[in-house]
Amino acid sequence: MEKWLTSNYRMKTLGDHPYDFHSHAHYEIYYFHRGDCKYLIHNTIYELQPEDIIIMDGLTAHRANPSKFEPYVRSVVHFSSSWIDPVIEALPFSELLAPFKEMNNCLLRGQDDGERMIILNCMKDMAQLLTDESFHMQDQSSQKPEVEAELKVLLLTMLVQIFKLSKKENEQLAKQKSEKVVHVENIATFIQGNFKEKISLDDISSKLNLSKFYLSRIFKEVTGTTVMDYVMACRLNQVKYDLEMNLDKTLHEVAVDCGFESPAHFSRFFKKSLGMTPSEYRKSKQQ
Repeated sequence: MEKWLTSNYRMKTLGDHPYDFHSHAHYEIYYFHRGDCKYLIHNTIYELQPEDIIIMDGLTAHRANPSKFEPYVRSVVHFSSSWIDPVIEALPFSELLAPFKEMNNCLLRGQDDGERMIILNCMKDMAQLLTDESFHMQDQSSQKPEVEAELKVLLLTMLVQIFKLSKKENEQLAKQKSEKVVHVENIATFIQGNFKEKISLDDISSKLNLSKFYLSRIFKEVTGTTVMDYVMACRLNQVKYDLEMNLDKTLHEVAVDCGFESPAHFSRFFKKSLGMTPSEYRKSKQQ
């Protein structure tokens, strides 16, 4: 059974850690506490500041790129909409998930009236409840109903505050981005639109009128990954979607449609990345 709720409060890392591009079916609430971190979602790069909140639909490939020389501290909550939807539908206000569905993975920054503190306290309480050894998050037959009720109340409280924040004008995000970040976003945008085709550094260099050396260097500096690794991450994310959602497609069709040079290369790359074959992945999702 899939987890329908996870909460990690003030996770702290320092030094070299793998932060790969990833996606998931759950919504995500990300709270940045401290560090030097750039966050790439789709083709947008956020240069994070303390107390920034990012809300994500989860399905869009995303990746943190923190400095290895400063402690990287964040809190993260993942939740399944199917778990909280029945509660939201029973409320007189049913638009609580609208920011996750309509704002295309956005950052919430700027002044507020205490919403962030409420969100953070909920994250802390939620993480504490989930560490209770007597509460089994994945065994719904033996879960404590009072604990589940409390978790849902905490999540609802967070969603109300996020909705309020999302409606406030965020003037700080209107600040002009650096030329370097604009270039990297343009590179990511080009890749997102062309990863299903055969694509090379020469193609990107020619299209954006940037030298291969310069675009490779700034992309790695800002995102923490190489240009071609990002291309492959986009392909992998599309493959996972196709394997789950387009069951009429054969593995060969999925490979070709997502830009892989051959089915054999596709299978090797997929197994190396996820530890299972494409057919095993599809079967696991059907189950």
